Amino acid sequence: MRIKILALFISVFTLTTTVSLAQENPTSIIKLENRITKSVEIGIDGMACQEGCADKIASNLKEKDGVISADISFDNKNGNIVFDPSLISIEEVKSIITGTKVKNYEYTITSVTPQEN
Repeated sequence: MRIKILALFISVFTLTTTVSLAQENPTSIIKLENRITKSVEIGIDGMACQEGCADKIASNLKEKDGVISADISFDNKNGNIVFDPSLISIEEVKSIITGTKVKNYEYTITSVTPQEN
């Protein structure tokens, strides 16, 4: 009986140590640092408020693979989007913005300005 308990303890300890070490592996951080991204400022017309329109556009963008960040401002009538062009195109980003549905509001792109990363 003691041998079984000892074997169980060793198995659990080994598994816990392996999982712990796997979580500390920095390779996922390195991959993110080496990712090639593009940043753009996109002018957006047609938003009526921050909480409904701008936040919904940001939420829709962030759900899409390849969008790293999306900061949409009703006050500034624009959005700053960082994305991975190998996963999503600027045309897809613009389509998500104009395709967002909040009540009967229609959003149009007024400008697209590349930003330095």
